[in-house]
Amino acid sequence: MEIRKATEQDLDAIVELDRQIGQIHFEQVPEVFCAPSSRQRGFLLDAIQSEGRLFCVALVEGWVVGFLSARIDINETVPFLTTLPVCRITTLVVDEHHRSRGIGRALIAHCDDWAKAHDASQLKLEVMSFNARARSLYESLGFKRQSEIYAR
Repeated sequence: MEIRKATEQDLDAIVELDRQIGQIHFEQVPEVFCAPSSRQRGFLLDAIQSEGRLFCVALVEGWVVGFLSARIDINETVPFLTTLPVCRITTLVVDEHHRSRGIGRALIAHCDDWAKAHDASQLKLEVMSFNARARSLYESLGFKRQSEIYAR
């Protein structure tokens, strides 16, 4: 497996992976998520080309089978929150046919190295409550629940 910075040439594979995760989220929580659409392509291209953020892909035998995007956030406005840099994983997707093979773990390890190089004090991410498989992965990697979001 290889993990490297995403490029514009990876966009078709990234769009397909995004469609997979988007469809699952839409099916589970349609009041929050929109059905996957062609509008995602431009959004993803902008994210790939964005300076100052991590957007990496995992390749197996030359094929993109996963991606992770993350950014460094520094709180400058809320006085009761730390001002230390925090790495926020915004998206992590592994192809539905390649799950449970260590790809997600490898992407998070790569992100952890990137975050440390940017002096991040912690990694943070949000996971939907229906996504038991992802929650299990994150917990096995030492992530702890810090909050819950309620909606009605």
